[in-house]
Amino acid sequence: MEFPIPFPARSSPDAERARADHLAWPRALGLITTDAAAERHRRGDYAGLAARFYPAATGADLDLGVDLMSWFFLYDDLFDGPAGDDPAAAARLVAAVTAVFDGPLPDDAPLIARGLADVWRRTCAGMSADFRIRAARHWREYLAGYVDEAEGRDRSGPYDADTYLDIRRRTIGVLPTVDMAERTSRCEVPKRVHDSAVMTAMLRIAIDINVLFNDIASLEKEKARGELNNLVLILMREHGWGQARSIARIQDEVRTRVEQFLLLETLLPDVCASFGLDADERDRTDRFRVDCLRTVIRGSHDWHRSSGRYDAEFAVAVGRQGYLEDLGIPS
Repeated sequence: MEFPIPFPARSSPDAERARADHLAWPRALGLITTDAAAERHRRGDYAGLAARFYPAATGADLDLGVDLMSWFFLYDDLFDGPAGDDPAAAARLVAAVTAVFDGPLPDDAPLIARGLADVWRRTCAGMSADFRIRAARHWREYLAGYVDEAEGRDRSGPYDADTYLDIRRRTIGVLPTVDMAERTSRCEVPKRVHDSAVMTAMLRIAIDINVLFNDIASLEKEKARGELNNLVLILMREHGWGQARSIARIQDEVRTRVEQFLLLETLLPDVCASFGLDADERDRTDRFRVDCLRTVIRGSHDWHRSSGRYDAEFAVAVGRQGYLEDLGIPS
């Protein structure tokens, strides 16, 4: 599916090295324990996604971004199992993982929580208290959204478009992804700029575009498993449209949001001036725009078009079985 994304395609110069090494971390933590699970993970090309999201990162910084992407998809796949349909089971799993932000994990914490704890420890290195507070809040919102998604599958009918988008804006994981870009690119943005109306709107657009990309890319996979809460399917139900028209509407929404993003970019210098930022703060803000926001839009576009995660064979292989066992998580 083609979308007009007017940002250059980028990838870390260290991408191939990171791709060759990327299974070592989930294997060492016990998050991948079988050859079949390793092959599914490799076909998703999560290292390639990280290299696109974090093109300014190399070495240990890129490895951290790769481990985050690995963790995201291993966690998300847990909800293709029973926890995805059972709100109580989802809440238990989410609580176990969210405990990462409350202090040391208990001895019986699931492996997926230990994986996030390792990512979080490395994420915080060298970052300010403001960043850590904000990033932890974003993580809590992201994790909690999975309970809402499980409730949506358990209820008598699917969500409407507005409710669905509100939930997906959290579970798409863009805010933790952008926080990681801020960390790996060494461009922490002053709190007053991050909280400004212009930056908030730019982040919201980046989130929405990622949701729209993902719902088109995952459409066949989700139809195969009986998922009702996908924006393409929701538009078809709410408006009586066919699939092609619903997808075309989403393409239009992407174009509109990209135009809005470009307009907001032109306002950032005025935001910096209004806050009296010094040269270093202005530089970090501009790098955040280029290396964190633009890349999370363009990187998502390029990865969704190339990843094996959404092809038909991969979707069938995932099905509804095997992930809990592969990941060492008790059902």
